[in-house]
Amino acid sequence: MIRVRIMAENPAQERAIAELLAEDERIEITGSHVAAADVIIAANPLARAFPSESSIVFLSDRDIAGFDDQARAWLPLHVSAEQLIAAVLAAAQDLTVLTREQARRRLPARSRAAYTTADGVVEALTNREQQVLRMMADGLGNKEIAGHLGISDHTAKFHVAQVLAKLGAATRTEAVTIAIRRGLVPI
Repeated sequence: MIRVRIMAENPAQERAIAELLAEDERIEITGSHVAAADVIIAANPLARAFPSESSIVFLSDRDIAGFDDQARAWLPLHVSAEQLIAAVLAAAQDLTVLTREQARRRLPARSRAAYTTADGVVEALTNREQQVLRMMADGLGNKEIAGHLGISDHTAKFHVAQVLAKLGAATRTEAVTIAIRRGLVPI
């Protein structure tokens, strides 16, 4: 069960957000600002401190100053129930959720494809490796990737191996998880 605290500008806004989450049995709304929460939904956040043990899902149409390591999602105020639930579930798993436009504004193109390995060397995915990674995230196997890209199965397997190596992943699932956490693949 994911404990969620809602912090909004007024009680009506808090109720509206709670109604969006009400049908998902994995989510429990905490009624008190004192109770521990796994995720805090902050609607139209002002500069305020949040408990360090909680992940934050921001709901705002304004730019979020101080979008930091504790922040896990930033969604527009008029979000669907499905989008909000997905963001809460992702935040509880320590994943970050941004819209495509937010990701483009916040992450320079080079940093979306680059990352630091254990030895501190920065590796970058080629455009083809980024395509392969997105197809891996969609659950495609090597033969399917090869067919979509018009390349041989061997070449697809090579690209998958390169993606795994550059991300420092042992499996395809681990590579996709790392890529999602680093914003290389949208959720």
